[in-house]
Amino acid sequence: MIKIRGLIFTLLIAAIAATAVAQTGNPGDAVETSVSGQINWTSGEVFATGIGAPPARPANAAQARAMAERAAFVVAIRNLLEVVKGVRVDSESVVENFMVKSDVIRTRVDGIVRGARIVKTQYMSDGSVEMLVAMPMKGALLDAIVPENFGSSSVLQTPQRMTIPTPQQPKPAAIPPSPQKPMEPSKPVPLPAPLAPEKKPLPAKPSLPPAATAPEPASPAPSSPDESTMVFKGGTATGLVIDGRGLGLRPALLPKIIDSQGQELYVGQVVPRTNAVDQGVAGYAKDVNAAANNFRVTDNPAVIKGLRASGSARTDIVVSQADAQTLRQLGGRGDFLQYCRVIIVY
Repeated sequence: MIKIRGLIFTLLIAAIAATAVAQTGNPGDAVETSVSGQINWTSGEVFATGIGAPPARPANAAQARAMAERAAFVVAIRNLLEVVKGVRVDSESVVENFMVKSDVIRTRVDGIVRGARIVKTQYMSDGSVEMLVAMPMKGALLDAIVPENFGSSSVLQTPQRMTIPTPQQPKPAAIPPSPQKPMEPSKPVPLPAPLAPEKKPLPAKPSLPPAATAPEPASPAPSSPDESTMVFKGGTATGLVIDGRGLGLRPALLPKIIDSQGQELYVGQVVPRTNAVDQGVAGYAKDVNAAANNFRVTDNPAVIKGLRASGSARTDIVVSQADAQTLRQLGGRGDFLQYCRVIIVY
């Protein structure tokens, strides 16, 4: 009875110690700590620790160490699975939601977690073993979570639709429209004659159009609160850095960038599924300067200040209409959005 209580006490101490995960990554990394482990959103990895105790009466020291290592690995994998379940996919769901809905996804995620790599093994003086394990979020995990029709279907369909009308356009535009053009000037000839006398009896109205038409288009510009905040050196953009500090933003695997009118600028209709799975949709950082110098956005990124966080989990970020328009133009001249060269600072 005493031995059983001692074993239970040892396992309880190991379970409590497993919650204290060793610090991982660099001091400037965006790390989110949970009860069972940590999520390093900068490196794109999930970490968990497990502690295993040796058996009460081992046959020899080698067997005791091997059994303690095995116990530590089992506890670490269990903790890692709990952390992975809580990883936010988007503003509406976490990984666990996908595992509950699909047995296939659950089986795949379980297999991915069991294949986690051992980062560090530490042997204690009492014979117990502490083991740190990690697994990447991009790659196999994203492949199991991201829908098959994500991004790639829309991206592949657009060039096919564009190639169909192109051969048809030169045929009607050959010569038929040109002979009609000389026939058209004959019609406007009689029109200016009646219009000329009508303008003569109205000399007082020319003062109204400059006063009425000029201020009307200029009025919406100053009234709109979302002015441009983009900082860009010019030329071809190689990446995008979004400053989301102070907005209560929370990281996710599939964050969205939307304008102030609610239209999505990034990610589903821009990024092919292959790029999203292999590279991850976006990286995260704590410092704007460090993000701008990150290899992900290379040497000439555009920097935008976010307006607010959006979505139920506050994972999406809203930018101003002016920045949205500039981002569309930069995205049309480069492919940095398609290759997920985006870093979000939070």
